[in-house]
Amino acid sequence: MKLDFKDLALRFVFGGIAVAACYIMLQIIPSKSFAGVFAAFPAVMVAAVIMAGHFGSSEQASDIALGASAGMIGCTICVLTAALCMEYLNRWSFSIIIALLIWFVSSCLSTRLIQSFLGKMKEKRQQKTHY
Repeated sequence: MKLDFKDLALRFVFGGIAVAACYIMLQIIPSKSFAGVFAAFPAVMVAAVIMAGHFGSSEQASDIALGASAGMIGCTICVLTAALCMEYLNRWSFSIIIALLIWFVSSCLSTRLIQSFLGKMKEKRQQKTHY
């Protein structure tokens, strides 16, 4: 696989701008709980979908978006795990490590579930067109 520096630079710029904008929002908004919404902004997903759609195809962009959906389900579970662990273990660094491990496992499981669900939906659609 050849490394495309133009592609890499564009991803860096799109992702960096999104992350910087979210950080600014975190600093400006007085309610830190609400500001946390911006900490979860899918900057990497947006950059990846834009690049896949631009340099690839809509199908590739769709695949990335579906994978990002699984990752976001994992993020939700990760954040809940981190909050609970920090509350009960009272050790933020250990809680983050546990939460990241839970994120990875739950994201992988979510990917499998989404792929399985979409595969079944596609089969049903194909069966209906054959009748």
